[in-house]
Amino acid sequence: MISRRTKQLCGLGVERVTFVIQAENRAEVLARIVLLFHRLDVEIEALYMVRRRGSETLHIRVTIEANEEGCQRMEANLYKVVSVTSVKIELGTREVLGKSFDDESTATHSRKDQPPIR
Repeated sequence: MISRRTKQLCGLGVERVTFVIQAENRAEVLARIVLLFHRLDVEIEALYMVRRRGSETLHIRVTIEANEEGCQRMEANLYKVVSVTSVKIELGTREVLGKSFDDESTATHSRKDQPPIR
């Protein structure tokens, strides 16, 4: 399979994936997340951030094309970013900016529930 954007050969099982990230409302968090994708050489298809006035939580949605292994690797690396509190993966995302962040009907993985990464 050949990626439309990079014209490079991709493995089978590559699909659009959205990471729904919640983090502490700090100024440097967005820059750290974008830098992580850059360092891992992952092309961002879409990026959406909500920073509500007076809220202590920052909501970020990042859409990429990746396979299952790439998703797991990216999720593990996102948890290493300072101030990230939870990461949820939405596989097979058709709409780039579909659902609202306030939709809590699906479970999220929280750093509190995860064992430390060594």
